[in-house]
Amino acid sequence: MTPQAQGLWALLLVRALVVAAAGVMALGFLGAGAAVLVAALTALTYVLFWLRSRFAAGRWPFLPAPGYGESAGEDSDPTDFR
Repeated sequence: MTPQAQGLWALLLVRALVVAAAGVMALGFLGAGAAVLVAALTALTYVLFWLRSRFAAGRWPFLPAPGYGESAGEDSDPTDFR
């Protein structure tokens, strides 16, 4: 999700409404402590799903792109201890 993605704010609003609804339902059935716990776990679930989708298939943002440093030769990688 980039800030320029279509519908980003609508998606975030729906997710915030789901977290709030889960907290309100837990407040009605279980009490204040459980409501906070349920809302926090719901939000954590959304964050973990976002991280899984962002970093799936080895797309880590801090790793160099494939083919990076190939022009320098095979012996140019100081971390390759083969």
